[in-house]
Amino acid sequence: MRSVGSILSAALVGASLIACSSQPAPTAAISPSPYPTASPGPSPIALGPPQYRALWVDAFHDGIKSPSQVEKLVADAHRANLNALIVQVRKRGDAYFNISDEPRATDILGPTDFDPLAYVIQLAHAAIPRIEVHAWINTFFAGESSAIYVLHGAQWGNRASDGSTSGYLDPGVPDVQVYTHKIYMDVARNYDVDGLHMDFVRYPGMDWGYSPEAVALYKLQTGTAITPAPDDERWKAWRRAQVTSFVRNLHADLKILKPNVRLSGALICFGGGPASTADWPLTSAYGSVFQDWRAWLTNAYIDFGVPMNYDSDWSSLEKDWFGRWLNFEKNSGFANRILTGVGAFMNYPEDTLAQLRRALADHVLGVAIYSYGSTSVYGNADFYGNAAVAADLPRQPYYQNVTKREPAATRGRLFNNSFMTQLSRPDIYWDVELGWVATTPVFTQPAEVPALPIS
Repeated sequence: MRSVGSILSAALVGASLIACSSQPAPTAAISPSPYPTASPGPSPIALGPPQYRALWVDAFHDGIKSPSQVEKLVADAHRANLNALIVQVRKRGDAYFNISDEPRATDILGPTDFDPLAYVIQLAHAAIPRIEVHAWINTFFAGESSAIYVLHGAQWGNRASDGSTSGYLDPGVPDVQVYTHKIYMDVARNYDVDGLHMDFVRYPGMDWGYSPEAVALYKLQTGTAITPAPDDERWKAWRRAQVTSFVRNLHADLKILKPNVRLSGALICFGGGPASTADWPLTSAYGSVFQDWRAWLTNAYIDFGVPMNYDSDWSSLEKDWFGRWLNFEKNSGFANRILTGVGAFMNYPEDTLAQLRRALADHVLGVAIYSYGSTSVYGNADFYGNAAVAADLPRQPYYQNVTKREPAATRGRLFNNSFMTQLSRPDIYWDVELGWVATTPVFTQPAEVPALPIS
């Protein structure tokens, strides 16, 4: 392990770096640097090779809920040399956009005519280089308190084999597919988005799919008279086909309406990746949640996929899982349509940067980072808000030897802000066990998004 002195010596490339780092501040508050604007400079901008550099912006944290949040988000993306924002505009049967059949999200701030999605698009598209905006929509998860679930949950709600519910809608109910399809198409029709991004486009697990209408339809189509067991292979294939038909039909209609709008998906990568394509049926994606995303990419039902390779680099087991999924994605035959999703929220800043470098080492379309609201274990409320969860971390950042510090939530926001700098410039941050830790940037130049294969 390097000494604190050697780390500090390597990291201090200029006094200006210290000003934008998360440092210990026992007696004085830390003020973030002013947000840079996205306006062009007087000289031409030097661009690196085309490469997707996307950031998930979830609606459970700040990001697009007020005009000032949107302005900060776009400025942060510009500062980090990112070129795509995947913004969550439907989280629980609600809408962070004004032209919607579903109710407006209750935590939007500002005037009633403020349209979060429209304002993100306006500012991101005006940035130089231009930043893409992909509307992230929770597909078959709506939450049991949502208006649509309250109205139709008895018929549309997904059920487990014991009859329990969880806020999911059942893809095996035709009306669910029609309703959800319309949500996506309306966003594409009414907003100048660069893409639609599907999340929760799956079943909750193998034990689900037992809404009465779905089971009745399965029996009618297969000629069986008995309710199938969760692990019945024909029943599993039928449920898998329901999800795939939704994706296929949405892609086909989207290309008719707006051929240049890209359809993507947040893809399940539980556990270790398959050793080869022959092992694909053994994955949880295929066999447990019925999300056959390998077929979606092979058959061009989506324009690109974003496998959620959410693994902690400090865990040897999860580090191996990350490598196995990465190898599968790169050797799949569709690597040129893969954005490797990196779980920054589970990692220390330098580990996330290392995972990004590994992912970009060869032949993937780019990367996506989860998430703007939780950029590291320091900025993740799951850790700084729960001593028991944080206790599992190898370096304890919150509940050990921490005195005279700003509140944990304040410190988390500072780390989230600093991560935007760490992506594009050398930086340092303060760790209570290691002292100063140097970080090496990944995106040292801006880059435009790459061209996608025609689908």
